[in-house]
Amino acid sequence: HGMAFAGDVNLFFNDHDDHTVAEAEVMVAEAASRRRGVALEALQLFMAYAVKFLRVTKFRVKIGENNAASLALFGTKLGFVEVSRSTVFKEVTLELAVEGAVRQQLQDRAEQLQLGVYDSA
Repeated sequence: HGMAFAGDVNLFFNDHDDHTVAEAEVMVAEAASRRRGVALEALQLFMAYAVKFLRVTKFRVKIGENNAASLALFGTKLGFVEVSRSTVFKEVTLELAVEGAVRQQLQDRAEQLQLGVYDSA
């Protein structure tokens, strides 16, 4: 798909009681990039970075209850588990604790990260 913009991944540290919890979100805007593993790979790398450099111990996502693709991505592929549902907002909250095998997988992935400086100034 070349160098085109595919979408974005974000982390929000908005749990005022626990600064090691990060809320993740992903958006694959470009239709040609969907269902190709782009979101999965981007999230895995982002999460690995967050564990290694930002000391994240838990990831949280809030997904619209009708968004089957995102529920499968986070639930089935990444191992997040449902912790609550909001009938008012029609969304599902899933979490992934960074412990045991999950921690090891993310730490192993973090070792593959190649960090660089992208500021040309």
